[in-house]
Amino acid sequence: MIQTIINEPEVLTSNTSSIVFDTTDIRTRCAFCCNGGWLDYQNGNPIFKLFGNGYTGYYNVNFSASVSSATAGVVAIGLYEDGILIPDTVRAVTIDAADDYETISFNKKIKVCPRGTTNITVASVPSVPTPTDVTTPITTETPIITNSTFNIARTNN
Repeated sequence: MIQTIINEPEVLTSNTSSIVFDTTDIRTRCAFCCNGGWLDYQNGNPIFKLFGNGYTGYYNVNFSASVSSATAGVVAIGLYEDGILIPDTVRAVTIDAADDYETISFNKKIKVCPRGTTNITVASVPSVPTPTDVTTPITTETPIITNSTFNIARTNN
């Protein structure tokens, strides 16, 4: 298992930026890439690289954060696998006024093929559907992230 956190507010550079976690507060020995481990990750890097290592790997991924924006509007965060947004991970909230905070969280089980490598990132989502007219997207605001926890745990299935 690995758990990374953000304590101090992190202002993303755009509404498409990946979140960079600055501290790893829990990391088990098997969450290292050398000697048969399943994860390659270093603090300050937005990419978590998962390895299949010859067998199908299943992983529970959890994210939670307080989010804000310097501008009122919608902020959205999602989980990306190899640069592609994973369905059912987008969470959007409306920030009523600059510097208001809302909570966003998601959890997802993902699969890595036996001989595969998967790159996981948490990032801002640039647009979300308008609830009353799904054909008209809402452009999101650049998020501010704080009090965030992101963890990945390997499971048996």
